[in-house]
Amino acid sequence: MTVTGTTESGATATGLVEPGPLPVIDLGDYRAGVPGALEAAGAELREALTTLGFLSVVNHGVSWDQVEGIYGEAARFHALPDEAKRAGTFSATKMGYSRLGGAQDPGRPPSLNAAFFMARPGSSRNQMPDEAAIPGFAGAVTAYYDRMDQLGHELLPLYAVALGMPAHWFDQWFDPALATLRMTHYPPLPAAEDQWGIDPHSDAGFMTMLPSNPVGGLMIRRPDGTWFEAAQEPRSFIVNSGDMLRRWSNDTFLSTVHRVRNSSGTDRYAIPYFFDPRVDTVIECLPSCIDPAEGAARHEAITYRDYLTAFMGRSYAGNTDIPS
Repeated sequence: MTVTGTTESGATATGLVEPGPLPVIDLGDYRAGVPGALEAAGAELREALTTLGFLSVVNHGVSWDQVEGIYGEAARFHALPDEAKRAGTFSATKMGYSRLGGAQDPGRPPSLNAAFFMARPGSSRNQMPDEAAIPGFAGAVTAYYDRMDQLGHELLPLYAVALGMPAHWFDQWFDPALATLRMTHYPPLPAAEDQWGIDPHSDAGFMTMLPSNPVGGLMIRRPDGTWFEAAQEPRSFIVNSGDMLRRWSNDTFLSTVHRVRNSSGTDRYAIPYFFDPRVDTVIECLPSCIDPAEGAARHEAITYRDYLTAFMGRSYAGNTDIPS
């Protein structure tokens, strides 16, 4: 794929972004309870998140029929008339619909995507489309949300072991998790110079899970600054760590910059699931992550609520209420 983007200095650069593999973790033995499998998978996770910040998981136990169904629901939602989608508009305090081009940083071209956001089922923040307009949508996305919540909890012991903590250390902060499902549409539109389906960014939270996509376009920046397009394992989930986990781990785990461009000539849908702890969680350096040479944490302790308030204040100035 030939792309036009920006270098670290901000200068425009045109080049060929070649496909590249991601580290792959097979969860089969871990999920089967094979002795030593947790420790082995945790070591593989640590290697991936300290060197790249991205990986793929296979044998994860999620029905691929359900994944393909949720891709279909994303297509159905984004095919609705604008008035039906805009009946519930996304904001800092409400989930719902973000229009095409609605995501735009100051001085940047608008990102060429539209999205539907969903919080935990039953949350007052959710704004579902009218059932009569899209029958079965709410039930399907709720079932998928719950299944991804289950997968996120199943992965938590790997993160704990990877960071030198007891296997169930993170569980206490994810009961319940503060998770968001995003159903994104990247239409086949021409992009201006340095315009993307979604701008280069790192994720804000703990863990993102993204099912493999029949349409490519996800590009990842290596630590050396070069880019590659993620080559996806069939029926896998791409998993990456975010800014908050980087802080929690005292910068042990990476929060890697990535971007999307849809140059396929067809519609592209993506369904990231952002899996984060409760807002009362105190994000402070894990004792296992303090560098003996430094002797102290690199970041001050902060509650996840305050962390999110600062993040939302940067993204949605003047509207920074965070849910309990």
